[in-house]
Amino acid sequence: MNSSIEEVLSFKCCNLHDQNLEIHLKNQGKEPITVPSACILVNEKEQYQINTLFPAGGFTIPPGEAQACYSSLDEALYVKYQWIVFEDNQGREYRAPLPAPG
Repeated sequence: MNSSIEEVLSFKCCNLHDQNLEIHLKNQGKEPITVPSACILVNEKEQYQINTLFPAGGFTIPPGEAQACYSSLDEALYVKYQWIVFEDNQGREYRAPLPAPG
């Protein structure tokens, strides 16, 4: 949360405003993975779908490499959830704990 890249995406790069959520996906497997530009935040009782990740259209991550993606999200909503979940194009889920807002 509250990524320093927000100003770059808003003014210098892409005219994308309020992109305060920065997510880094690292492929720790041996094969490339392809994921859509979407994820789900979850807690014990509910989930929140984010369908507006930038870059749009999804991305392929080679083994051992990382991909950053961005979105806009209210911090009060972010703190309600403990996990982030991505699903690849083969239906496999990848879950990671959410860090405290920074």
